Amino acid sequence: MNLTTRQLRAFVLLAQTLSFHKTAEMLHVTQPTLSKLLKEIEESMGTTLFERSTRMVRLSREGQDILEIARGITAHYDQGMLELAQRLRDRNNRVAVAALPTLAASLLPQLLKNLAQANPNARIDVHDPIASEALQLLRDRRVDIAVTAMGDDGSPDLLYQELFTEPFVLFHSRQAKPAITRWIPAELARLPLISMPPGTSVHVLTERAFRRESQPFHPTYALRDLNTIARFVQANCGIALLPESSFDHTAHRGVAKTRLQGALSRSVGMFIRRECRPSPLVRQTLDELRRLGEARQCEGKPAR
Repeated sequence: MNLTTRQLRAFVLLAQTLSFHKTAEMLHVTQPTLSKLLKEIEESMGTTLFERSTRMVRLSREGQDILEIARGITAHYDQGMLELAQRLRDRNNRVAVAALPTLAASLLPQLLKNLAQANPNARIDVHDPIASEALQLLRDRRVDIAVTAMGDDGSPDLLYQELFTEPFVLFHSRQAKPAITRWIPAELARLPLISMPPGTSVHVLTERAFRRESQPFHPTYALRDLNTIARFVQANCGIALLPESSFDHTAHRGVAKTRLQGALSRSVGMFIRRECRPSPLVRQTLDELRRLGEARQCEGKPAR
């Protein structure tokens, strides 16, 4: 018997979905290709793994017997490949960083510039997922560092270091300055608010703060792309309620901001895996993030 990881993965996914259509989409193959893969597996094993008709697909008794073994093999292979990729990043002077979209736009450009000056041969891979995805990328060893907002769900397998705290502010067109100057959810809810989609840390934190004041949070628009949000604000299509670092005002002309007394704030920091033994480049990246965080914290302090 000589099965490939591709064949085993196809079997595991089909056992999970019990749908040739869904499994073929997940594997990015056609249904005939998937059927051929399954036939090859069954011929190699000398047994039928699925009972299927025009209406249903289900595991045979033999398929149920080997499913957990197949899952273990594919999971072990995937974990090994991820560890190999991390080792190769370390050896090839590469580091992978995941950062929230708001932070990827405002913090990472300067990080890349500073690292390039200090280490011209370094290669930095950047990802800009939402918070939960960033931490999963870190746990899966697909990235070395995750820069995101601190949650309250607890991450015992990860280490967190705060870089800076920042308030939520109102971004608006220069022609439509809101009269609101204090963080009062009931008054903010009357504005044509723009936020980020449900599931993002920005949306979760804002919704939670509104809920504490018994105020529902229903933004007029929920947009993920910061450039799209900036365009909406510039066109006076709404007022964005976002962390202060979301926009670089020199790059978004026509966008103004209003700070609010008593505003919601968030803790922004960097996560690494607890068992991580950082390579020299990862340590250099962490040090540079600390410096950028200190500078950002100083910029955000009100003048006396």
